[in-house]
Parts: sequence; structure tokens; C-alpha cells
Amino acid sequence: MKHARSRLAVSAFAALLSLVAPVAAHAVVVGPGDPIRTPMEGSPWDGYRNINSPMCSAGVPGTVTDRNGEKHRVMLTAGHCLNDAPDVGLPIVTGEVYVPTTEGDKRIGTAGAHRWELPQEDAGLESLPAGFNGADYGIINLDPDVETTGASYSIDENGQSYGEPVVMTGIQDNEDLPRGEVSFDNFGKPICKDGMRTGRACGYQVFRARNGIWTVGIGVDHGDSGGNAYDPTTNEVIGVNSMAFGPVSRVMPADIAIQEAYGIPDGQVNDHFEVSDSTAQRDSTYRTLNEDMTADQEYARAQDQQASQEDSVPQLADLVDQLPQLPQLPELPQSPQLPQSSQPFELPQLAEIQLPSFES
Repeated sequence: MKHARSRLAVSAFAALLSLVAPVAAHAVVVGPGDPIRTPMEGSPWDGYRNINSPMCSAGVPGTVTDRNGEKHRVMLTAGHCLNDAPDVGLPIVTGEVYVPTTEGDKRIGTAGAHRWELPQEDAGLESLPAGFNGADYGIINLDPDVETTGASYSIDENGQSYGEPVVMTGIQDNEDLPRGEVSFDNFGKPICKDGMRTGRACGYQVFRARNGIWTVGIGVDHGDSGGNAYDPTTNEVIGVNSMAFGPVSRVMPADIAIQEAYGIPDGQVNDHFEVSDSTAQRDSTYRTLNEDMTADQEYARAQDQQASQEDSVPQLADLVDQLPQLPQLPELPQSPQLPQSSQPFELPQLAEIQLPSFES
């Protein structure tokens, strides 16, 4: 009986622990296009998930060998998803990164090198280079027990999939451009993206700058940030989703991100970066963006009701008031079904685009 009581006590203690700490990373396989959550400072934990966590998408995972020969298991995302700077209009996050499984949030790693350049307020024309060509990359240092896959895949905010997993073959390593210079050497080339807000979509590249591949047709929206963008003819990683202006989207080049984060020379990225093995199958079912936003709203309403009934808990009410207002999600148009990966990839006829003229 003494041993039985001891086992019961240990079991009860373990159950209590599960209510006060996030679920440890285990039994999860993450890959490009998957949803990630980056809790902000002061974000409540309900024993199952981080409430009101900023929601982004995962880029390609892999192993980087730095200049000293040391290996790092990492995953790419957007720099603004790992924001730790005050007064930039985004919440400051703790640096821990989770995936939202149906079994609860599971930690997959911590923020590593990241960079996000923003236009300075009241800087006039001097702010244009940062807005147009500012870096926006983030490195996630993966926990040792997290498995990864190099197959890009995503579902949208409603849980809808628009294609099968596509195996990434490497990083597209373009010749670096000086800041402020653009090139049209990629004009008309296809590009596809995976992200947890709008899922997969494909379009065309228009031009590129040092920190941006500018595109039309891939439909990046809030929550897709950090997701994987790739060339469907070669299955090379182009970069991570960064920003959108209507139908025009910008992708942060993966080669520049890896070069800057680890001091790798131009043209040698694939000598130092190996995309994760694609044989691992995703074994976790993720919660969608809509599910988490609905849960956040329900949590806030429940706390408001409790605070109004119990005058003895004003601190909890204050915390709820500090949560950012959740935006109303627009209804997305129906996306076409992409062809299976075993069939040749075909894109619709590229519309004629008038190139701007440049004067010396």
C-alpha cells in the first residue's frame, strides 16, 4: 500500500505539472509551411496552449555547417515573427517557438539570429530603402528531440489543403545584389508558397533585390509570414514569405539569410546548408489559425465575465485588457486544386507586364 500511495502521489504531481507548464517537444515532425506560435511576454498559458500567441509559418529546416565546422539544426522563418524590439508595432516575443498540435502546444526551439529592418518614422525618403529592401529573416534553433522533414506542405486557415507535399532539393543561391540595385533576371519565373493562413498558391517572379524576391499571384497574407517559397520547376527553396502589398508579395531570399546569419560567402550556401531528410512523415495534426483565434476570443470573454463577477481579481482583468485586438478575417476566394507532384507542373500563361524604364 505504501508503494501504491507513492505511485499515486507521483502521478498526481505529474498531472499538476502538465497544467502549469507548456507541453515539452516530443512526437512531432515539423516542416516547411507548418504553423508556428511565438508567445509574447506575459502571454497566458491555459495548460494546453499559449493564449494570444503571434501566429506565423515555418520555412525550410536543415543543418548549417558554419565556418568553424560546427553544425546547427535550424529552421528558417521571417525576422518579424521573432521580434524582440520595442516600439515597432509588433508584440515582443519570448524567443520560444511552438507548434500548435491538437494535443497542445509543443516547443520546437528558440530564436536564433534574426533581422528585421523597418522604415524609420518621419525619415522621409531616407526610409524607402528599408521599406523596399530591408532584411526580414529569422533562424530558429531546433530542440534536439524535434524531428524535421524537408517536404513543403500546408493547410489554410480552414484546414483545407491545395496540394501534396513537395520535397525541397536545396537553396536557390543567386548572385548577391548591392543594396538599392534591382535585377530582372528572374522575370516570369514561377514561384509557389506554403503558409498556414492561405495555404499553397503559385504565381510569378517579377524582379529581385538584395533582400527581396518580388512576386505576383502567391497571395501572402497575415499568418503566412515565414512560410516556405520555392521554385516548382526545381523544388529549390527561394526564401520565406515576408510581406504583401495587395497582389504584390515579397519573399526574403533564403541564401542571403543563411549567408548573413553564419558568415557564408556568396555562392557557397549549398556547401554549408543541407535540407532536412524528406522521409520523415508529419505525425501531428495541427490546429488551424481560425481555431486558435476563436479560442483566444472565447478565453478573453471568459476572463472578462469572471472579472466582472469577482472584484477580487483585478489583475487578471488588466491582463486581458492588454491583449491585442484580434482582426476580423476576410472570406478567402476558392483556390484551384494544384496538380499532384508526380505530374509535370504547369502554370497559366503569363500576362504581359510592362517593365519600367530606368534613366541613368
